[in-house]
Amino acid sequence: MLLSAFKSVVNAVKKHVYELLYIEQWQLRYQFKNGAAGVFDTNFKNYSKIIPPKDRFWADPFIVEKEGNYYFFIEELEYKDGKGYISVIEFNPDSQKQTSRKILEQPYHLSYPFIFELMGTHYMIPESSGNRTIDLYHCEQFPLKWVYQTTLMRNVNAADATVKYYNGKYWLFTLLESNTEEKINTNLHIFYSEDMLSNNWVAHAANPVIVDMSSARPAGSIFEEDGVLYRPSQDCTERYGWALVINKIITLNENEYVEERISHFPPHWQPNLLATHTINKTKEITLIDVLVKRRRF
Repeated sequence: MLLSAFKSVVNAVKKHVYELLYIEQWQLRYQFKNGAAGVFDTNFKNYSKIIPPKDRFWADPFIVEKEGNYYFFIEELEYKDGKGYISVIEFNPDSQKQTSRKILEQPYHLSYPFIFELMGTHYMIPESSGNRTIDLYHCEQFPLKWVYQTTLMRNVNAADATVKYYNGKYWLFTLLESNTEEKINTNLHIFYSEDMLSNNWVAHAANPVIVDMSSARPAGSIFEEDGVLYRPSQDCTERYGWALVINKIITLNENEYVEERISHFPPHWQPNLLATHTINKTKEITLIDVLVKRRRF
């Protein structure tokens, strides 16, 4: 008992010293497309850095290209508050310093601002598991003014909703757990609808379609190359959001879902990286986030 108590004290001291010297901060990395890079450039060590102030982190980046400009939509969290909100960075590749602007905040935590365009309007589904909802917002004045549109699902312990239009239907991928206390890193569910704005989504016959902490949780928009769908996901086996995974979707219909892992990217390409858990791309640019052990002083 004395040895166990001594070890606990030592570990507590180590943890305290670590927190005095370092912060663990989500940062952004980006790379303009290399024509020879294939689906996207995965030589992450060559990506450029976007580093937030030390009092906050920037994570879950999504990209919109509009009229020749780039907009990075992110989860922003200030450590003193501990509650995330959604911000936008009007990205300027010629600037050494990028700044964020808050665009959406609620009394509960928001993150993972999944964004898509429909009939000329931009929509957002931020993660709102703290409210037990999957909510949809539309943009009234791009990129700053976002207005609540509807609730797609209520009373759900869901995370990182990601939608893809495919074969005449909207397919909503989300982490979903029946236990409100359970960590939502394991069970991937799919729902579908012919109307994106509906709150009547049909559950996939094979739900949960993936039960695997190493690949279930969504990690960005599902993208298409040469008619093939690819789903980014997170490997949470070592810690939350530890590594990126790219899965090739083999079969997607109302009764079946099959995917195959084709790539796995643990955060080993640079010193002091602890995790990387979101990736998004457009024709011109690829954007990821990384968790960095950063000195306080």
